[in-house]
Amino acid sequence: MSDQSVDKAATVAALRRRLTQMSGGTDPSRTSQTGSVDGERSTVLAVPTPIADLLPRRGLVPGSVVAVSGAMTLPVALLAAASAAGATAAVVGLPELNLAMAADLGADLGRIAVVESPVADSAVESSAGRSSTAWDRLEAAAVLLDGIDLVLVGIDRVTPSRARVLAGRARRQSATLLVLGPPGVWPGASVRLSAQVVGYRHLPLRRNGYGRIGGLQVDVEAAGTGIAPRRLRCELVTPSIGDAGSLRLQSVEPARRRSAVSARDRWAVAN
Repeated sequence: MSDQSVDKAATVAALRRRLTQMSGGTDPSRTSQTGSVDGERSTVLAVPTPIADLLPRRGLVPGSVVAVSGAMTLPVALLAAASAAGATAAVVGLPELNLAMAADLGADLGRIAVVESPVADSAVESSAGRSSTAWDRLEAAAVLLDGIDLVLVGIDRVTPSRARVLAGRARRQSATLLVLGPPGVWPGASVRLSAQVVGYRHLPLRRNGYGRIGGLQVDVEAAGTGIAPRRLRCELVTPSIGDAGSLRLQSVEPARRRSAVSARDRWAVAN
């Protein structure tokens, strides 16, 4: 058996042990989903309220694949909302995802597993000369779909055949696969979300030239199967200096062009 096969087997075993720990040694079914509609148990994973307005069922549907591109603010907020509502989650191959920000948004970090290096510390070069790290991430994600409600994985590309296999696994396990990558990275995704930071709010201090970022505005767009393309402008707000509270994501208005004058008056728009 090759060293690569040994590494993969060890990784799969480690992932399964982590699944058992996160499920408390019980059947890792979708019992973590909470909420009710007219007294019945919710069948979707919770999302931030502004994002719920963009989705037909106001949440992430178990068994679906959701493709997310653009600003990391969106997947962090989705992770926070789902784990805060009781769902288990796993993050695969996304060192840039800010878990501290997720915690500030209310995430339950005890319900989130992080897989930093699914197979080996160094990427194995494929015969085509490209790194096989993406495939290793997908293999780890496939294992996690067996017992985790929400699996986030970052990739640059995937073949249609591989995408169909993982989509089928998510559907059979009633898990949600959240794929982060460039636009169109996942063929056949049932929901496509994108986010773009369009401005920042500055909180000045008494001393001239000093201050901090007090929030940012993000345009979020949703499309997909049975979803008419819609846009929404959200604001990620931090508490004012000296105020109690935590980060929150709130709706501002449907995304649309704003006049250059008002943009200069209120926001320093990012380049």
